[in-house]
Amino acid sequence: MNWSLKQKKAKYINYHRFNILWMKLNLFALVCSLVLALLQGQAQSKEDYARNNYLLKVMKNNYLKVTVLLPDAEKGYYRGTRFDWSGIIGQVEYGGHTFFKEWEITEGENALLVHDPLDPDAGTGTVEEFRDPLGYDDGKAGTPFLKIGVGILERTDDKPYHWSTRYKVIGPGKWTVQTKADRITFLQSISTGFGYAYEYEKMIRLSADSPELTIVHKLKNTGKRNIRGNPYCHNFFTLDRQTIVPDYLLEFPKPVSPIDDFGKAVHWGEKQLSPTRELNDGEWIGGHLDPSSSRSYTLSNKKSKTSVEVISDVDPGPFYIILFRHSFSVEPMVLFEIKPGESYTWNRTYRFKIP
Repeated sequence: MNWSLKQKKAKYINYHRFNILWMKLNLFALVCSLVLALLQGQAQSKEDYARNNYLLKVMKNNYLKVTVLLPDAEKGYYRGTRFDWSGIIGQVEYGGHTFFKEWEITEGENALLVHDPLDPDAGTGTVEEFRDPLGYDDGKAGTPFLKIGVGILERTDDKPYHWSTRYKVIGPGKWTVQTKADRITFLQSISTGFGYAYEYEKMIRLSADSPELTIVHKLKNTGKRNIRGNPYCHNFFTLDRQTIVPDYLLEFPKPVSPIDDFGKAVHWGEKQLSPTRELNDGEWIGGHLDPSSSRSYTLSNKKSKTSVEVISDVDPGPFYIILFRHSFSVEPMVLFEIKPGESYTWNRTYRFKIP
């Protein structure tokens, strides 16, 4: 309130007092609506995604209910330029327990409880990224480059590539989605005028007789230049929606050690690590570790007694973890180089456990 108004006539004071009261009432209503949205967001489900008209598919076996968000240029949950549009598992439900949470709308001091599909960083669940783009360093501002799983993008300036930049999509390619009762297959083919082309296939497959699923990838180089890839899955784990506290434990089959400095926020054992305290809103802790070529890891929650074991069929490259208040992300990277006419495959299996 501008206190110089005290020198004005009484009618103007009353007028502004009324405006302030009206603003307070509106602010109270806004806070109430945000709290209600937050409470509703605690139970992210098929209905929440569907209510926003995002395309999805729900798969089930005798154990799991899996919500998969589908790629689409108009109705896709994710339409940004960082992450692979396909095969994003938004939620896994098993015996009343959940293993992911919509990360973006609740994380950080600027969270607005609103999802922006065009935000490059607005992934969730098992969203994946092919970290380094193809052809970016060959050009300058205004020239095209290729991001696998997204499409042909336009370089905006002469600065180094950064994943959070909102690049213009000038050739998204076409996604084909094939569904069966126990699997969903995503296909994308792209050809460029600067030597790169590929056929990309990703399949999410449910096990017939156990609480597990497998994500199968195949990338074929149909262009004239070698494709160097370094994909990883962000894995926005939140077990039973519990914030990241010392109840979380990450375990490996072989000895593990930090490469970067995690400070006092992480406790390290011979084959395991865990946070030493609850993280604050907007705070994050991350860095690389040496997993001793472990192809698997298990993330568990002592309070809910739930866990997920993730098993890869290839040795990990750089291995990164990042902890937010609402997400424990484990991100082993896969490294490969594919010559023209050749293909590369890699798989990742998730095994879910409950009390």
